[in-house]
Amino acid sequence: MNEVMLFGIGAMLTCFTIATFFLSRIPADIHPAEYDFRLDPLIGVILSMFIGGLGIYYLFPDYFDNIKDYGVLDFVLPFVFAIIIYFFYMLDFAIFTNFAILLCAFSMTFLLPDNFNLFQEYLSGWQNKLAIIAIMFTITKGLSLMNGLGGIGTLQFMTVMIVSVFLTLLGVAPHLLGFVAMAYLGAMLAFLFYSWPPEKLIITTGGFAALGFILACFMLNMSVEYAETSMFIACSYLFTETALAMYNKYIKNEKEEYSFMNTSYYKLSNYGEFEQYVVKGVLKIFAVNIALALLQVSSPERVALPVFSVAINMWVLSILSGETSPTEVLSVTRTGFRTLSKLLKNNKKEKNKKTTKKGSKAKKD
Repeated sequence: MNEVMLFGIGAMLTCFTIATFFLSRIPADIHPAEYDFRLDPLIGVILSMFIGGLGIYYLFPDYFDNIKDYGVLDFVLPFVFAIIIYFFYMLDFAIFTNFAILLCAFSMTFLLPDNFNLFQEYLSGWQNKLAIIAIMFTITKGLSLMNGLGGIGTLQFMTVMIVSVFLTLLGVAPHLLGFVAMAYLGAMLAFLFYSWPPEKLIITTGGFAALGFILACFMLNMSVEYAETSMFIACSYLFTETALAMYNKYIKNEKEEYSFMNTSYYKLSNYGEFEQYVVKGVLKIFAVNIALALLQVSSPERVALPVFSVAINMWVLSILSGETSPTEVLSVTRTGFRTLSKLLKNNKKEKNKKTTKKGSKAKKD
């Protein structure tokens, strides 16, 4: 077996064990009405990630190869900033929270190598920094929308980590980042068991925002290693789901109490669809994104596949959030034919109505 994969599995199992230990100390079926530090599973998840990641840095110093200007500081600071963002959420001041996220994202841009430019063909140095800050802000806020949605936010996080591990095995990213991805993956896998419906433990909105910031920082470090397009594809579902939620809230003016109520996942749950079918539909989107992200490695074009993946996600989410019955669209084999036939039938009905109206008008004249 590949040495990288062997060590990676070890890292994942270690973090899975640590996270399970932390999470099992929290009483089950707890949904605290008021914040209680002792009952917040985020602490256990972040601690296991941090212990696992830091341990890898010191246990495998030989795997610092090909990582220019990337050290322990780049690993520690995201956790420090994530905790700061988390406690700003606890204060419940939206303006201060958004400012804190932007400030933390801005601080992370100073850790990047001087020659790094995420969009070198299109943007100058300071424009590139603004774009990075906007992306980090979107990922942080976007993952917070997944709060309480039956482990979907956890699956979002895990998808990016799975892509990162494959990129490591393909030689696109350094071994060290693959080990860190495995550590993160193991910790989130442990939380997935506790957050799967019916949820025994929930992480607050601030907790998911903190995890979102860690995810954004990790994606940024992978992008420094020229895997940015694959990372965008892996995270495209999160971008499209966030855009859809914002569209429903601010453009369509749907008066929901919480932002996550505007997501397609929540709407499907409201349709009365079984959790397993909803998750199965989401997993299919993730599977397509993972395949496209790995295909990007062999593609010289840096823009086409990311745009294509976002378009596919938007198309599927628009179907899932539309008037079509969820049972018709969650099966890949039936989606295209049933949706198309339904559209054709609707168009035929509309044409018949127009013809009937014209005929009755002509008779009157």
